[in-house]
Amino acid sequence: MIDREEERLRHMKDRLDKIPIPEEALSCAIRAGVRQESQGRTLKKKAIKMIWPAAAAAVLLLAFVLSIRISPAFAQAVSSLPGMAPVVELIQNDKGMKAIIDNEYYEELHVTDNDGSFTITLNGIIADQSGMVISFTVDSAAGLKDPFLETPELYHNGQLIEHRGISFNYPSDDGKISNEQLIHYNFAEPLAPDVTDFELRLKLREGDTSVFSLPFTLKKPIAQSKSHQLNQTVTIGGQKLTIRSIDIHPLRVEVNVMEDPDNTMDILQYEDIRLESESGEVWSSISNGITATWEEDGSETYFLQSNFFTQPDRLVFRMSRLQALQKTEQLVVNTLTGKVLETPSDGKLEVTKLSPTLVETKLKTGAEFGYGYLRDAVDSNGKTIDLASGGSWQIDDYSYSDLTFKNGDYSNPITIHFFAYPNYIEGDVTVRLE
Repeated sequence: MIDREEERLRHMKDRLDKIPIPEEALSCAIRAGVRQESQGRTLKKKAIKMIWPAAAAAVLLLAFVLSIRISPAFAQAVSSLPGMAPVVELIQNDKGMKAIIDNEYYEELHVTDNDGSFTITLNGIIADQSGMVISFTVDSAAGLKDPFLETPELYHNGQLIEHRGISFNYPSDDGKISNEQLIHYNFAEPLAPDVTDFELRLKLREGDTSVFSLPFTLKKPIAQSKSHQLNQTVTIGGQKLTIRSIDIHPLRVEVNVMEDPDNTMDILQYEDIRLESESGEVWSSISNGITATWEEDGSETYFLQSNFFTQPDRLVFRMSRLQALQKTEQLVVNTLTGKVLETPSDGKLEVTKLSPTLVETKLKTGAEFGYGYLRDAVDSNGKTIDLASGGSWQIDDYSYSDLTFKNGDYSNPITIHFFAYPNYIEGDVTVRLE
């Protein structure tokens, strides 16, 4: 595998050698690249973006992915380059993303907007029919102190592209002049393959609100998704599930599952689901961005790393371990009286704080659990209670999770639903993709 990719890299290098690059400008770029701290980062960004042609950028990205597979030290060095840290993180944690870079599906951009205090640079895009991953950099001459990024919006022809999930982080508040981030934008409806013109709108607040507009046009064609309509019912741990469809995109694999309403347990997390080839190669759950969504018809869609650029002779969907809890096991509290009425019978959960606007809990999970386990709450009339926030944290073998309500205007007692819980069912489910 590595030999084949190295041969391909040598071929790409030959193409690169034929691209004219101004020697003086190249020398400036190299000098800028070895500078450090604030001024060096700014100059380096400008030099690299201005000089390298698209073909050269593709070769660099291919070189990056090969070296990252071989050398974590090189990955760390590359991640210090402006605009590349988020891409390197994707490559390291997601083999589908590695394939995207290897197959030159990542599209480098250089679109900027500034308000005199901040500059936002759109570094690059990965787009398919299911969504986008957007790499951007925020620069501030004074350093970022307390930035707040409002929900990004993506437009086409002036119309907002609806989403079913957005994942992003705020730029860090460490006072550095430059900060790189990713936006994972998950489309509500499949993107038409002929759509190429977009506009990303961002609002950054640090004292005053700054509004940024970043129009961009994709040069690479949108890849057509591969859809498998299955509608196959399987059983695991006595619970029935229907694997309705599996759609394979460059960014992710979408597995749509419908649980049988007569099941005795609520399925909370699909811990070990994967695609597997005849040779045993595995594409497991994604670790970046959005991992699952609830659909309007009551089904759920789970996201796996993508095998879009790999064509095995035989491909199967497998699952073997799920988090599940009996439907009779509930958390019911009266926030007005401060009484805990029901908790799961295993004794692992404790309510630590309780008021009309706050429920805080402690759960014995073990140190490697890694989930915020409270999802939402409904009042005694079945109405969902408006949340102000929710949080989770881990201390040794205990996980903590809380829900903060906007107000206490609801009917007690309330039932709190679980997002995750350390109770498991196991089996061996295999569904072949034709």
